[in-house]
Amino acid sequence: MAQSDLPVALSLSEDVRWPHRLSDWKTLFQLGEGRVAEVGGAVVGVGMRWLWDERGASVGLLVVAPAFRERGVGSALLEALCAGLDGRTVLLHAPGKLHRFYARMGFERIGEVHQYQGKALPAPLMALPDGCRLRPGGRNDLELLVGMEQGARGVARSSLIQAWLRQSIGTVVLDHPDGPRGFAILRRFGRGAMVGPVVAPCAMAAKAMIAHLAGLVTGRVLRLDVHADGELEDWLGCLGLAHVADATVLARGTPASPTAPFLPFALADKALG
Repeated sequence: MAQSDLPVALSLSEDVRWPHRLSDWKTLFQLGEGRVAEVGGAVVGVGMRWLWDERGASVGLLVVAPAFRERGVGSALLEALCAGLDGRTVLLHAPGKLHRFYARMGFERIGEVHQYQGKALPAPLMALPDGCRLRPGGRNDLELLVGMEQGARGVARSSLIQAWLRQSIGTVVLDHPDGPRGFAILRRFGRGAMVGPVVAPCAMAAKAMIAHLAGLVTGRVLRLDVHADGELEDWLGCLGLAHVADATVLARGTPASPTAPFLPFALADKALG
């Protein structure tokens, strides 16, 4: 996949009603690498992968033109994207219930992600855990944020956090006298904005950070992709967000468990995890 393939990738994603702008594709392409499937010199499918460190990788943005589905194009793309990743745990978020397609490549279901979206309402005031306070975050916090996300997800994704900070509308850090406890980033995405990743020690702290950032984009389209564990979902309606889509979380290999006090509450991006 080359930079010149991105307009075609955008067109394919628009066909399936993904919200990505060309700038979103460019950002994700700069963080990883892709493969394209061609028939008769025309691109009929694309997919990407991101190699975070020696332990972890993600595969996503796999899309095939409608006329070429059920013809092995998707399988060929996935096989090419997974080549050489045997030493890493590979995460993939499959839309809807398509996980059987990926099971043939050794992926197993480990969870589910729910997409919430809507025009952000004025955010309610939320309490913080004892001793904690929120402060603005920025590029000087890069190493700190990467370390907290690694604690929550088990992989170091410095390039991702750096890119998200460049696009940030607002970033908050959850401070505590004994050390930082979490963070959240609000960035431009698609037709509006997106909160993620969100790393926190508990749902109370996650809600406080999300509410603060949602208040920065009141009236604009806001999106979060959250783990389907019920701790945030009922509350997101208070922000004007509705459950609009699902994704199955698949893994090839064994993902690392979170390291206390860092827990993952929202994804950085559905393609990336």
